[in-house]
Amino acid sequence: MLIGIEASHANKKQRTGVEEYCWQIIQNLKKEIPSDVRVVLYSQEPLIGDLSVLPPNWSVKVLKWPFKKCWSQFRLSWEFLCRPPDVFFAPGQLVPLVCPKNTTTTIHDSGFMVFPETYGFLSRLYLKWMNRLIIKKAKLILTPSEFSQNELVRLYNFPKEKIVVSPLGCQERFFNAAPASAEILKKYGLSKPFIVSVGRIEEKKNFANQIRAFNILRKSFDCQYLLVGQPGRGYEKAKKEIDSSPFKSDIIERGWVNHAELPLLLRSAQLLLFVSRYEGFGIPVLEAMASGCPVVASRKNSLAEVGGGAAVYAEAENPEEIANAALSLLKNPDLRQEKIRLGLERAKTFSWQKTASLTWQALSRLSK
Repeated sequence: MLIGIEASHANKKQRTGVEEYCWQIIQNLKKEIPSDVRVVLYSQEPLIGDLSVLPPNWSVKVLKWPFKKCWSQFRLSWEFLCRPPDVFFAPGQLVPLVCPKNTTTTIHDSGFMVFPETYGFLSRLYLKWMNRLIIKKAKLILTPSEFSQNELVRLYNFPKEKIVVSPLGCQERFFNAAPASAEILKKYGLSKPFIVSVGRIEEKKNFANQIRAFNILRKSFDCQYLLVGQPGRGYEKAKKEIDSSPFKSDIIERGWVNHAELPLLLRSAQLLLFVSRYEGFGIPVLEAMASGCPVVASRKNSLAEVGGGAAVYAEAENPEEIANAALSLLKNPDLRQEKIRLGLERAKTFSWQKTASLTWQALSRLSK
């Protein structure tokens, strides 16, 4: 049997949520797929770093394409016309126009259908077209939460029995992370207790309301607010709130943070604020819990599946409720320690190897 896996999404140095998933799933499938099964990775560029270290039964095909866009739709389609694998898996929420009959992909979320205003016109158009192509061509669909599974049934009427829920994982480096050193805290401009948000600074992530909530809680708790993530769609609204905040000097934007320092920052933070409007899973919640950082998350979407009883929840559209939820952790040491304990226990129930195991089971099911 020959399994083909799209690897271009994973082949990046600075990886956001979906890209990190793609990297982790490929790395852990290397341990999961038996040695008598051949695997080929398809990439637009030569593989970098640990991704390029392959087991003996694995190989890579670099499929050159002169343009930045449409590699999967045209170049990968041509490859499948000539040399299709027995099973094809695309972890990055796509299928080519031409693909093998045994094709599966991961749909991470359907936020563009529920909150279309948080996406650009062209992005929304592409995602609508791609998801409908996936529904038409995929024999199975993987998704990271029961919430996302139910959304696929609700929005597309896709058969529930053809959707495999494979919750995501957390890297070992987040567990038992050491607090950030004085040098690292200084590097990020942190000179007092701080709360942190991790993720692209965009409207879907609800940063404008989180900044309004910070303004409320800051009146009764002296702290800083560290924003970890690059600007995204709707960043202007968040920036407007930052610029007009009476505590602007305590709001720190630092863009992307390297993999080694993020666990240290989470371990040192008073809490993670992740009250997103829509999430298919929410890896930062899992990473914070593993790092010993309590979490305030949104009550709806998938985040309660991840946080369980370890997180404190608030309504995403209510800054005052978000602030009160955060203050319940900031001002109650016993509650904070209890949520840290519960978070560590819960984080241990997730792992990338479990995700890979469920994925391999789905791929095996396709081959029969």
